[in-house]
Amino acid sequence: MKDERDENAGSDGPSGLDLEQALTMLAWSDPALTEDPGAAPARLGIDVPPALRFDVRVQRPDTLYLVIPPVSSDDAGGENVVNQMDLWRSGDQFVWILPQDAKTALLEMREQYRNRGGGEGR
Repeated sequence: MKDERDENAGSDGPSGLDLEQALTMLAWSDPALTEDPGAAPARLGIDVPPALRFDVRVQRPDTLYLVIPPVSSDDAGGENVVNQMDLWRSGDQFVWILPQDAKTALLEMREQYRNRGGGEGR
């Protein structure tokens, strides 16, 4: 029986998958990507906007995760960061946590992946 991770991972990363699946397959096949998560999108041909950082966390069964907003400052002029949680294929547990303003960048990264042929057949 073939391992789905091996079957879908190629030299340039998984093909025929959506962006979230491809990133997951890369992280599973190359644990070093959790040390340098910015390398994962680059290996898939995806550009992360310079103003954003890219982080990957592999869920652990013994850990609770709490993502909190930054401390608001008086300089913000009452403008607060609105965090969103984007469940993508929620049955497979892909979760993005991002500021509302970064949603467009995430959609653009998904589109880049589809356009480069990574999401063929989707």
